[in-house]
Amino acid sequence: MEDRYEILDKIGAGGMSDVYKAKDHKLNRFVAIKFLKQEYCEDKNFVAKFQIEAQSAAALLHPNVVSVYDVNEADGIYYIVMEYVDGITLKRYIDRNGRLPIKEATSIAIQVGQGIEAAHNANIIHRDIKPQNVLISREGKIKVTDFGIARTTTANTISQDILGSVHYISPEQARGGQVDERSDIYSFGIVFYEMVTGELPFDGDSTVTIALKHIQESVPLVSDIVSGVPSSVVRIIEKCTQKKPERRYQKMSSLLSDLKTSLISPNEDFVVLEPETQENATILMTDADARLLRNDSGRGRRQAAGGPDRYSSDYDDYDEDYEPYDDYGEYDDEYDDYDDYDDYEDEKGKKEKDPARKKLDRILLICGIVAGVIVLVVLGVVTIRAVTGSGGCGGASKKEVVEMIDVTGKDSAEAKQLLEELGLVVELKYESSKDVEEEKVISQSVKPGTKVEKESKVTLVVSSGKESFKLADYKGKTQQEAQEALQKLGVQVKVTTKYSDEVETGKVIETNPPAGTEISKSTVVELIVSRGKETKQVTVPQLVGQSQGNAEAMLIEAGLVYYVDWVEAAGQGGIVINQSLAAGASVDEGSEITITVGVEPETTEPVTQPTEPVTEPQTEPEPEPQPEPQPEPQPEP
Repeated sequence: MEDRYEILDKIGAGGMSDVYKAKDHKLNRFVAIKFLKQEYCEDKNFVAKFQIEAQSAAALLHPNVVSVYDVNEADGIYYIVMEYVDGITLKRYIDRNGRLPIKEATSIAIQVGQGIEAAHNANIIHRDIKPQNVLISREGKIKVTDFGIARTTTANTISQDILGSVHYISPEQARGGQVDERSDIYSFGIVFYEMVTGELPFDGDSTVTIALKHIQESVPLVSDIVSGVPSSVVRIIEKCTQKKPERRYQKMSSLLSDLKTSLISPNEDFVVLEPETQENATILMTDADARLLRNDSGRGRRQAAGGPDRYSSDYDDYDEDYEPYDDYGEYDDEYDDYDDYDDYEDEKGKKEKDPARKKLDRILLICGIVAGVIVLVVLGVVTIRAVTGSGGCGGASKKEVVEMIDVTGKDSAEAKQLLEELGLVVELKYESSKDVEEEKVISQSVKPGTKVEKESKVTLVVSSGKESFKLADYKGKTQQEAQEALQKLGVQVKVTTKYSDEVETGKVIETNPPAGTEISKSTVVELIVSRGKETKQVTVPQLVGQSQGNAEAMLIEAGLVYYVDWVEAAGQGGIVINQSLAAGASVDEGSEITITVGVEPETTEPVTQPTEPVTEPQTEPEPEPQPEPQPEPQPEP
């Protein structure tokens, strides 16, 4: 190792490892090296955990993932050699700038998502997605790091000891339940939320309080926090952060597709949210949640034999302040990818509960008994009302009686109005019918002529029309027109978009199933809507330092429209010294960029004019005066 890597500086220290900046002489590059601390090198469990990160991350070769170059052991010390990124964390970037512009946040989210997708394709779940684990290089490249608690998907559960960062934790991860790709998608949604709003959705006095909010409370809509957020971004974040994994995006590829569509059509309704069922709406506190509450008493501290007390029920002590990189490339002192691994208490040697914990158990038990009594009382009241038909316990006055009328064959709205005028409560139930016209009453639950009390409920069965019908042709109609027409027919609508050179943006290209297909009201009709002509995404090249000619050639090759400004810059004549779009940014082909080119300042030297001898101007001699002509004498006659 000494022959190849030259240790330059210690740039970080954490609970389990120390981090150094080093020079790789073989490949002539800077690297970051993590050394497992000596006290853990003799523990096989810790060594195994240390190597898991390297084994997981080394398999990932992607521009949006921090690369692992080497994992090895020298003289009993285990170390990992990985890519050194010169930049800052996304967390620090948000802290400095507040909420980010929507296009910038979406562009960053796409790059983060591409890194996560690469991990998922390799059957690796990150489990600790947070802005502290996203690095922004000086060139604007986004990289995901810290696979310290990553596991292959064959390990489906996660213990409470590996909770990760509580502000970004998924509900199932907080419970200690099954974790899959959708857990990373939830955490990704929280990171996207923070970029868009500049704040976190949940906070509290302790990490347990925050974890329980992730389990039990819905993430606020970003549109309620910040005005002007495009509807597609609101719905993407809403879908990512659903409590039930089955209601989230199921694959990162689907999420990335919607993110890219959002950049082009930010206010289109293309994000499909799964309907919430009654089962989804009810969230009960589990035994794991109760254990989290018990640990919140502060008695859950664990300590490694002979080592420092590093575990606390408040995960923020070691996790919230964790940032791998300081300003532009330097590691923070708190940096350590492995401090999520805490010492594990031997299950065989469980400690006897102390009085405080026993007291808390008794409180939880009493709360459970009280809740049970309340449920029984409510059920009893409901039963009494159902039997007696009254709101009390049997002594209520008798209600007025009316005679039921016949409303079969009538329009549902008219029938409902007639029965409500009698003082009855009307419920409509729809059924398909080949014989009865749509919206006409097929039958009624109370026969005509029957005496019933006022406020009694009457159910009317209403025709929803024929069970099947041919799907009309909606090609060329606007998305709104087609959606409204299908919804009136009672058909579920799914909207997807794709590029088209022929159909205008926002208009229907085709439907799936195709027009003319016989469908029923249970059929989901997919409207395929035009995005217009495809706009290719290109990467802005690094232009600073290039000659003007090279820079212009690179911009033409990238398909960007450029303008040139010139400024005086000694020693940089003809060299690009600034560019209006950051290198590495993903922009639409044809976007405009201005480059600033240096011009050597002009040199001014004093100029002396040659002197010529002064000569007197030559003057012509004045003409001598001529005598006036005398008249000739005239001869005498």
